[in-house]
This record gives sequence, structure tokens and C-alpha cells, in this order.
Amino acid sequence: MRNLSNFTIAILLVLLLAACTAQGDKKHQAQQGDSLYTERAAMEIYDTDPDRALVLIDSAALVGNISEGLANMLKARVYGHSTEVRHLDTAITILEALMETNYVKDSNSREMVLDLLVSVTRKKCDFEQCLRWASEKADLCRRMGEETEALRTEAEIGVLLVELGEEEKGIEKLNSVISSLEGQRQVDEMDACVIAVKRKIQVLQRLDRQAEVIPLARRMLAIVDDFRQHTDEYEDNSYRMTTDSEQVEKYCNFYTAQAQGYAAMAYASLADNMNVKGLLRSDNAMPTLRINHAMDSARYYLSLFERSDYGRTIGGRRAIAPTWCLMGEYDKMLSIYNELSARMGDDTVNVEYLEILRGRAIAAEARGNLAAAINYGKRHKALNDELNRQTHRSQIHEYAVRYHLYEERLKTEREHAVRRHVSIVAMSLGLIVLLVIAVIILMGHQMLAIRKKNSVLSKEIAERIDYEEKYRALVDKLKADRADAESDKEGQSASSSAYKPLDAAALATLGDGDLFEYLRHIIMDEKLYLDPLFDRQQLVDRVHISKDRIGAAFAKGSPYRSMKNFLNEVRLQHSTKLLAEHQEMSINEVTTASGFANYAVFARNFKLRFAMTPSEFREHESFDLPVEEDE
Repeated sequence: MRNLSNFTIAILLVLLLAACTAQGDKKHQAQQGDSLYTERAAMEIYDTDPDRALVLIDSAALVGNISEGLANMLKARVYGHSTEVRHLDTAITILEALMETNYVKDSNSREMVLDLLVSVTRKKCDFEQCLRWASEKADLCRRMGEETEALRTEAEIGVLLVELGEEEKGIEKLNSVISSLEGQRQVDEMDACVIAVKRKIQVLQRLDRQAEVIPLARRMLAIVDDFRQHTDEYEDNSYRMTTDSEQVEKYCNFYTAQAQGYAAMAYASLADNMNVKGLLRSDNAMPTLRINHAMDSARYYLSLFERSDYGRTIGGRRAIAPTWCLMGEYDKMLSIYNELSARMGDDTVNVEYLEILRGRAIAAEARGNLAAAINYGKRHKALNDELNRQTHRSQIHEYAVRYHLYEERLKTEREHAVRRHVSIVAMSLGLIVLLVIAVIILMGHQMLAIRKKNSVLSKEIAERIDYEEKYRALVDKLKADRADAESDKEGQSASSSAYKPLDAAALATLGDGDLFEYLRHIIMDEKLYLDPLFDRQQLVDRVHISKDRIGAAFAKGSPYRSMKNFLNEVRLQHSTKLLAEHQEMSINEVTTASGFANYAVFARNFKLRFAMTPSEFREHESFDLPVEEDE
């Protein structure tokens, strides 16, 4: 009883300790809902405080709130939000490494990584890589059944083709996307169509084909206006669909303002081009009415743009600044650029500031301040050169990073290859040993089985041959008795053989069966088959009948196909007797004594007839051949 009590107390102490340990673990275990280190916390500040966001991401991965793959994806998003080329390179390096991991085995995760790769490489102006990732993303979306998302990506591909110099091919791609999406009253398709039209407008602006921009801008306005007026008919299961009318109106106002801004810039560019061409003409006969119409249209769309919510944002004002420049409204343009410069502070080594310098140079030159224009022009050139140098350094850095990663990958692959080779060799040796043992065992079993089978088969062969001989002797005896009886009836002597020699005339009267028996009796009684040179011609010479007649007797009057087949059979039967009864004879001696010309022919025929070699047959000599009884 005392031992039982002690055992019970020990069990209770163990359970109590386990419970305390479990509670302690639970108390100190990082919980996603309770920790500041979460994906949500990092993504809320990554655009305003990227360094802090990176710390949160690393911490979230460390405490187990997010996986390593997701942590790398979020870090790439933070770096990709930057405008610095080195940060964009880091984002690309992280994302390309992710493409080689298990993180992208899931199609949705792979699509997100590809989407970010497209965005970052486009931002870096690495159009060749961007085209590569965009093409892969489009193929993936189609395999996933996301046709609309694939068309969105193909619109990006059209822009990239133009950037790479394939202008017509790119525009053709954009036209194909727009025609596939236009007219579908579904939110996802409508939004994709608006984006595709917007991308084509931006391409045409880059190519200075402003006249083609105007109908596209009106087309964009019509699509958005139809969505605004018939929102109920656009409902679908897309995540872009919302029942909040305020959100719908905000969406429509944004894209309406953008379309108005595009139209304003197109009209202003057309007016500026017509004005320049008119000044270059010697007669100065310029259609002033057309210029005025273009300027009025530009002012009309500019007024609509300025009244929109987007037009009052810094992003909208920055987008419309070049249009004010084309309209000659330099004060408005400079006001926007002053605000942008103030926001940038010392961070002026970027494409946005390059545009500001260009605008200031144009305004100064237009106002006759040539010194300021030259100064801005020099600063513009210096900044442009610096940006080009940064791009070049970035490419060198990227190549160095890629080479380092490549070396690390090769080193890892070599180590894995060595380990894999060693394991393969060890496994191969083990398998070879096992295979050899299995083969030896199998061969032993097979040899035993063959020996047993050959033993049984040898006895069966000897018994069958003995039976056939006895049967043939009995048949011959019955025929002889019958012949003697007939001779007695006719008063003739019965002492003569039933197979006495017949002349050609008598042989001609015999049927095929009787002729075969006559010929067989001659061959067997006189042992003609033991002569290796004995053939049909010798038999023809002996009985004086034709080869054809002899051939027909064996082919039609016997169970054998030919005389050769008959001779082969009786020789083989004779050889089995010699092999069994005369152990002192060699196989070659048996070959000659059985009527075979050489051992190769004998062995081949023996194997085909009895399914064993003469040597194997002789090995099983333990059986007793039946002893013939005297007749």
C-alpha cells in the first residue's frame, strides 16, 4: 500500500509539472494577435517609415507570426516602394530568389511574386526583365482561369514592347486587349478595359501621336460614364465590386479626371505643334481657327480637371503641369513645381526633379531669362548624367549580386551533389550485393528445379521410347501372324518374312501407308539410319522407285513430315539408349554411333526434341530403363 501511495504521488507531481510547463510555454509563446510584430503592423507604415517596417517584418518572422517566404515577400514590397535604384535591385534579388523556393509552389503566391516583379522591374525601367516576368504572369493567370487578369498583364506587355522599340507590335497588343474587354458590363472587365485604354494613351503620348489620344480619352470617359449611370448592371463576384455608392463615385471621378487631363494635354500639344509649324511657314498663312479650337478644347478639359478631387491633389497637379507649360501658363506650372520641390527637400536625384528642371528651363527661356534657362539646362544635363551613372552602377551591382548568388548556388549544389553521389554509390553497392545474392539464390533454385525436371523428363523419354519400340514390335508381330495365316489358307509356307523384298511392280500397287511400313521395316531392320550419309537417294537406288513416291509415303502415309524427319527421330531415340546404357561412350562417340554427321547438329536436334542437352540427359542416368522381355 505504501509503495502504491508513493507511486500515485509521483504520478501527480509529474502531471502538475507538465501542466505548469505547458502554461509557462503558452504564456511566453508569441501570439499573432497580441504581438506588435505582424504583417499588418509592417504594411501600415512601410510607405512612411520603411526602415521600421523592415524591423517589424524580421521580428514577425523571428517570433513565428509569419513564414520566411512571406517575410521575404513583404521585404521586397518595402524595397520596391522606394525610388532608389539600389533598393529596387534588392527587391528584385529577393523576389528572384523567392521564385526558386517552395513559397511559389502555390499558384496564388507565385502570381503575387510575379506581379511585384513586374511592378519593380518596370519602375527600374528594366523593360526586358519586366517583359519576361509579365509574360510568365500572363501564362500563369490563364492556367488558373483568370482571363481578365491575363488581359491586364497583356496590356502591360503592349507598353513594354513599345519601350523596347517594337511600337506597332505593342499598339496591336493593346488594341487586342481593349477589343476583348470593351462592352462587357462586369466590374472587373470594365476596370481592366479602362486601364488598357489608359496604357495606350500613355504610349501614344510618348510617341507624340497626340491626335490619336483624343478619341481614346473620349472613349475612356464613355466607359466610366456608362459604369456611373448603370452601376446596378455591372454587379459581379469580383473583389473590385462594391455596393458603396460613395466608393463608386470616387472611382468614376478619379478616372474621369485622368481622361480629362489626357484630353487637355493632347489638345494643348496639337495647338503647340500647329503654332510652331505656322511660324516656320514663309507666308505665315496659318489656320488660326484650328489653333484657337484646340486651345479652347484644352482649356475646357483643364477646367473640368481642376474642379475634380484628383485635380486638387499633388499627384494630379504634377500630372497636369506639362499641359500648363504647353498652354503657356508658366506661373501655374512653376507653382506646382515649387510645391513638389518643397516636398522633396534634399532628395532631388530622381526623375521627378529632372522633369522640374526641364519645365523651369522652358519657362525661363519663354520669358527671355536666358541665363536662368541655361543654368537650368546645365543642371538638367548634370542630373540626367548622374541618373544614367546610377543606372550603370546599379547594373554593375546587380551583376555582382547575381554572380555572388550564382556562386553560392553552385557551391550548395556541389555539396548536395557530393552527398547525393555518396549516398547513391552506397545504395548502389548495397543493391548490387542484394541483387547478386538474389541471383545466386534464384539460380540455385532454378538449377535444382531444372535437375528435377530433367530427371523426370529423362525417365519419361526412356519409357516413351521403350513403349514405342514395344508397340512397333507388337504391330509387326500381328502383321506377320496375319500374313502367315493368309499363307496357310493359300497353302504357302509361313516361314518367310511378312516384309519380303518386292519388285517395282508390286511396290506400285501399295498405298502410301503400306509403302511407308515397308520402307520403315527395311530402314529399321538393316539399321540404315545409323549411316550419317544415308538419304533418300540411297533408298531410291535400293527399292527402285522414284523420290516423289518415297516422299509421298513418308509425308502422307506416316506421322512424319518427311523421310529426313523420320531419320532424325529414330536417330535421336537410338542416342538416348546409348547415352543411358553406355556411360563409357563420349558424347561425340554417341553422336557418330547414332547416325549424326556432327555434334552441333546432334545437340541442336536433341535440345529441340527433348528440351535438354545430351549431357543433361546423361546426368540423370539413375533411372532404370525398362528391360525388354523376350518374345
